[in-house]
This record gives sequence, structure tokens and C-alpha cells, in this order.
Amino acid sequence: MGRVAIVADSSVCLPRELVERYGIGIVPLGLTIDGRLYHDGSLDNAELFRLIEASRHGPKTASAAPGAFVEAFARERDAGAASVLCLTLSAGFSGTYGAAMEGAKLAADRLPGLEVRVVDTGGLAMTHGFAVLAAARAAEVSGCLDEAAYAATRVGHAGRLLGSLDTMRFVVKGGRVPWVLGWAASLLHIKPVFAFEGGSARSIARPRTWAVARDQVLRRMSAEVRGGTLRASVMHVDALNRAQELASEVQSLFSPVELIITEFTSVMAAHTGPGFVGVGWYEEA
Repeated sequence: MGRVAIVADSSVCLPRELVERYGIGIVPLGLTIDGRLYHDGSLDNAELFRLIEASRHGPKTASAAPGAFVEAFARERDAGAASVLCLTLSAGFSGTYGAAMEGAKLAADRLPGLEVRVVDTGGLAMTHGFAVLAAARAAEVSGCLDEAAYAATRVGHAGRLLGSLDTMRFVVKGGRVPWVLGWAASLLHIKPVFAFEGGSARSIARPRTWAVARDQVLRRMSAEVRGGTLRASVMHVDALNRAQELASEVQSLFSPVELIITEFTSVMAAHTGPGFVGVGWYEEA
């Protein structure tokens, strides 16, 4: 049957120790600022936000090129993989799925004998990350491409994500909301709470303090958690203390069997700005 390798784009947001533990191949996404391309992970947050604040046009997310996926597939083949499951974030947020599909077509000619399957997990950040992690765990246990792909799809569709922004400046700069909304939010010191689902984000609350935003996130999560076996992750951008505080509340309220604290990569952080804190989760049957 042979080893099933897992490849994912860098928006997966998994901590490095989990990426290394399961041998997950990561293809970096890109970020263009004033015409210059930066690969995910090449900037620390201080430099990233300095560049964005100074930019004329705001950051633009760039998918990895199909060739970058081919190179990742080739590395897995050279490491002994018989097949590769490539998992991308939701096509509703990025063109990464299309680039990976094109990479798989190229690999069919350039890497004969290697089976490559591309799956859109439907997730974002750690809802995508949990799908990738589930696939890696299934592949390790079963060595079966079909079972790994099924695990990724099931978990990706079950994932939920809520987040709170500390500032609207970076969302506005990236063109994600009308200028008037960003201007009004800045004046009112709003720290909006968003739900990410169905390939889009929508505002569900507009608190003015982190404490109220945290309570809104927990209240919404409480309304949606059904009592199944829960796996959760708290994500942040330069807000570790708040992330730890939220994680403590999640642990106390929901007792997840797995709780991961992780930080956004630069491609994700560019659109949220510093101070973002969110929680992603799914329930197992």
C-alpha cells in the first residue's frame, strides 16, 4: 500500500511540533505588499505590520504557484511516499485549491507512479488545521489514502470558527470591509466578533472591549457545542495572554480532549492585524 504523505498550504496554522510529529509537508502561501512578494513565514509580525502600515495599497494574499505544489509532491515521493493527499483551505477564501489542482495535473506527467489527490477541506485557519491533522492521524493508522481524505472532509465540514478583532485598521487596509465601516469602528473602538462559515465571514457582535468580545465568543460557542467529543484550538496574533485566558475558559466550560494554542502566520495576520483572538473547534460523533 505504501505511505500516504500529507501536504497542506501554510494557512493551516498548526504548531510546528505537530507538523513535525506527523511529517506534514507545508507549501507557503504568499503576501504581496507594494508589489513585493513575501513567502509565508519570511516576516516576523513586527516587520509585517510595519510594512503594511507604510504601504500605499494594502496587502494582497497570493496563492502558491502550481510548481511549488509539484516540488512538495516530489519531496514526499523522494522520501518514500506512494501517494500524496494535498489539503487546501476553503476555495471560498483563496485560489489555493485551484493552484494545487493544477500542480496535481503537472505531477501526473512529472512524477509518474505517484498518486496525488487534492481536497478542499472547506476550512480556514485551525478548522482547516484540524482537517489536516485528522487526515495525518488517519494516514498514520490506516496507511489508506481514501480514509485520510474522508477524515479531512468530515472534520473540515464539521469545523466552526469564531474570532474577535482588536482593530479594524488592517481589515480595512486589505479591502475586506467598506472604508466607512472601518472609520466608524475606529471612532467607536469596536472589537467586532466574526463567525467564519460557508466561505465567508460575517459579523455577529460589535462589543467595545476584549472582555465583552471574549464573553460573546464563549456564549456563541456554548450555543453551538452539542456535547460530543470536542477538539478545540485558540488562535491569536501577538495576543498570547488573551489567547491563554480564552483557552482557560474553553477548558473549564467544555473540557475538550484536545486544546491547542497557536499563532497565525503572516498571511493570515496581515488581514486581522495584531490583537486578533479566535477559537476553532469540531465535535466527533
